[in-house]
Amino acid sequence: MIGFLKSGSIGDGFVIRLNRMVSPETLRIGDFIVIQGRLYQYFTIIDDLRIMSSNEDVFFAPPDDDFKKKAITGPIIFSEALLSPYIMADSAGNISSIKTIPEHFSIARRATGRDLETIFKKNATVPFFVGTPLTMEEKIYVDLKKLCERNSAIFGITGSGKTFLARIIYSGIIKHNVASLLIFDMHNEYGRMAKSGDKHLPALKFLFPEKVKVFDVANNPDADSYINIPSKYIEPQDLSLVSSSLHYSEKSEETALLVYRRKGDNWLRYLFSLQGKSEKEIAEEAERIGANAASLRALVRHLNRLSSLEFIRDVDDNSIDEMLNYLKNGISVVVQFSGKYANDPLSYFLVANVISRRIHRKYEKLKEEEREKQRIVIVIEEAHKFLSTDLKDQNIFGTIAREMRKFNVTLSIIDQRPCEIDEEVLSQVGTRFVLQLMDEKDMDAVFQGVGSGKRLKKILRTLQSQETLLFGYSVPMPVAMRVREYGENFFKEIQEEKEDPLKGINDIYG
Repeated sequence: MIGFLKSGSIGDGFVIRLNRMVSPETLRIGDFIVIQGRLYQYFTIIDDLRIMSSNEDVFFAPPDDDFKKKAITGPIIFSEALLSPYIMADSAGNISSIKTIPEHFSIARRATGRDLETIFKKNATVPFFVGTPLTMEEKIYVDLKKLCERNSAIFGITGSGKTFLARIIYSGIIKHNVASLLIFDMHNEYGRMAKSGDKHLPALKFLFPEKVKVFDVANNPDADSYINIPSKYIEPQDLSLVSSSLHYSEKSEETALLVYRRKGDNWLRYLFSLQGKSEKEIAEEAERIGANAASLRALVRHLNRLSSLEFIRDVDDNSIDEMLNYLKNGISVVVQFSGKYANDPLSYFLVANVISRRIHRKYEKLKEEEREKQRIVIVIEEAHKFLSTDLKDQNIFGTIAREMRKFNVTLSIIDQRPCEIDEEVLSQVGTRFVLQLMDEKDMDAVFQGVGSGKRLKKILRTLQSQETLLFGYSVPMPVAMRVREYGENFFKEIQEEKEDPLKGINDIYG
């Protein structure tokens, strides 16, 4: 027992008076507290702590030793905890939202491992261990099935642990065959192996060699296959997404649309053919298609860098069909960007958009029973670059975020600037893992549409690296937790074979 219920309401939360033997320093914001009612147990989170007094006169002659302090602790000075109630459970363990309140003097206690199992594991279809509460060693589970049914997000500043958490979650999805993942791996951290400081750690392909295929835009020997994108697959809106990398203006976008209307699927090949032409020749072409000569000349110049991308090739290619077949059959796909395309925004945004749009179109045409066989989760990093208010309608990801759940396709977005993601898209995110954030705008954005956002924001401010606030559709109530370690114990648990998962990597890299 840490105290008893003093006052409160469903809307404003509960206030408990702490037992005189319980120091407020042993509690922290975000701790789980259970209030034991007559009929129900009420699961709450500490929202705030405060020290109180019933007589201000005591501060004119404060106690000068521990004996005197203990004598007035309880009747004169005391501490309180403010609790946010989220769910309640009956004697059979059935969970529901808060619909009533306990009586005065109901006992408040710390949550136990059995409590957390009741909350997070008992009612989950596919429970998966992702972390432990900040002041406990018990396990927190997320329901992977619910996680994949709606869009999800991992938010946090650089260095907060987003990638480690993502690899843990995606490993669970693959192991339990919940969905097929299509991961656009901008920094090459999800394929065969990943680098962390001086160490090389197993990534998804290493852990699940039969369940993961790696595609690359460069000649990477670790890849299972390579990607060629015919120029006819690229549409003007794809270039709008990467206009900053190509350094072209709104006028160039208008010219690109005009050329597309005149030349159809051959529009980009036509523009590439104009490179190296004289100003006079380009002016003649501009007159022929009804374009402004200066604008056409500028557009051709801006596309120089695009024409240098070696994976854009006018050859027969079935790599996207191959990806879709893998995804339909329960095999996840990691799209990597190696060699000179590593960490290249132009390549990443272009490839991710073109491939996702074509897979979306093909998946949309499948019969309902075919789509129902296998859910697809598309993973994108730097999500704000796809899903900002200005760009969400110019690429496929805004459509997927808003509409594709009915087609069994959802997004998993990883980002450090949630405030730059469109509010409508954020409202479609069902589950959110929020690690450290420093900017007030980002903090406000992650709680977009969340009724208890102001309360949860207090918890978010206390988080350190490798800690996350998890809330939304796949868990019955919010939880602040330490992310489980992405290390040897995890590898042994997640791998289907029981051999040492680090052996092969250590043999190669030492």
